[in-house]
Amino acid sequence: MKLKKITAMLLAAAMLTSFTATGCGNKVNVQAAAATLDGKEISMGVANFMAQYQAAQTDLYFLAYYGENMWNSDSGDGTTMTDSVKDSVMENIRECYLMDAHTADYKIELTEEEKTAITEAASKFLADNSAEALEKMGATQETVEEMLRLYKIQTKMRAAIQEEIDTNVSDEECKQKTFSYVRFDKTSTADAKDSSTTAADDAADNSEEADKKETDNKETAEQFLEAAKDDLEAAAKDAEYSVLTCSYGEGDLNEDDNTTSMDIEVLKAADKLKKGELADSVIATDNSYYVVRMDSLDDKEAAKTKKESILTQRRNDKYAETVESYKKDSEWKINESEWKKVNFDDLYKAKAEENETSTDSTGTDGATDSTDGTGADGAADSAGTDDATDNPDGEE
Repeated sequence: MKLKKITAMLLAAAMLTSFTATGCGNKVNVQAAAATLDGKEISMGVANFMAQYQAAQTDLYFLAYYGENMWNSDSGDGTTMTDSVKDSVMENIRECYLMDAHTADYKIELTEEEKTAITEAASKFLADNSAEALEKMGATQETVEEMLRLYKIQTKMRAAIQEEIDTNVSDEECKQKTFSYVRFDKTSTADAKDSSTTAADDAADNSEEADKKETDNKETAEQFLEAAKDDLEAAAKDAEYSVLTCSYGEGDLNEDDNTTSMDIEVLKAADKLKKGELADSVIATDNSYYVVRMDSLDDKEAAKTKKESILTQRRNDKYAETVESYKKDSEWKINESEWKKVNFDDLYKAKAEENETSTDSTGTDGATDSTDGTGADGAADSAGTDDATDNPDGEE
C-alpha cells in the first residue's frame, strides 16, 4: 500500500502515552518557520505537532503490522515511510492555510461556539495524554488549537466550495442496467500427484515444492451455465458459488470511460441481453470466466446511487480544482533545513489504562479500544472538525 494518502486514512486517533525512544529524538526549533505562504510564515511548532500527531496515529494502527523499523521501510515508491508521511502532512498544511487565506471569498468565519469548542477540545487533549507524549509531539494549547482551527476552516470552506456545483443530473447520465453473474478463475492450480502417491513420495517432497498442475476452468463454467438455465440462484446455491451483481451505464461500455470494476468484455456481452435472459455461452476475459444474466434494463435504485456518485465526483472535482487554482496563484516555499529535522524515531503507544481489556495496547485493537472521544479524535469531534480530519484531501 502506498502511503502518500495515509493522512486521509488515519485521523481516527487514540489516546497517547509515553513513547519508546529508539533514536536521537526530535530537535526542531519551534520558533522557526516551517514554510511560507505568500510571505506569511507558518510556525514550525504547529507543523511539527501536526506531523507528530499523524505519526502517533500511524504507530497505533500500523506498528503491529510493520514492526519497529516501520518508519525506515520503503513506502512503495522508493521513499521511506517517514518521507511519505511528512510529504503528505506538509501538503495538507499547505492546503489548510490556503483555505484559511481565502475565507473571505466565501464569507467563512468561526462562530463563538466553535471557538469555545476548539479551546475546550484542545485542553482535554492535553489533559488526557501523557507528559512524555505531549513533549515529544510539541503539543501545547496553542498548537493543538491551531490544528483544530485549521481543520474546522477547511471543513467549512470545502462545504461552501462544493455548494457551487451543478446539481442537475439528467436521466440519461444516471440510467443503469443491472446483471447478475457468477465468476470463475480462468485457471486453478492443484497438486499433480495422483492417489497412488506413497508416504515415501510425500516425505521426499518435504525438501522441495510439490509439482503443480494448472487446470483450465472453462468446462466447469460451462457445466454451471447448463445448470443455471432454469434458476441461476438455485444452481449457485447447490454448487456453493456466489451470485454477484453489477450495474453500469451507457458510458461504461467505452473502455476509456468505464467507471465499474467489471471487464469491458463482460459489460458488452451483458448489454446484448434482454431482461431475464441468461447469456447462452460463457464469457471469457484474460483472467476469468463469467456466467451472466440480465436483471434490469432500467434499474431505478441503481440510477439513484449513480446520481449521487456523479454529484460526489463533481463535489470532489470542484474542491480539487479550487485548491489547485489557489496553489497556482500563490507562492509556497518549504524551509527544508528545518523541516528535515522532523523525525518519527520515537514510537507512540496507546495509553495503558485505557486498554486494560486489550491484549495488545500497541496494535490495532489497542488503538481502537481507546477511541472513546477523549483522544485526538475526540478533540476533533468536540470541535466539530471531524469531516476535515477524516478527509483532508477533499475526497469523499
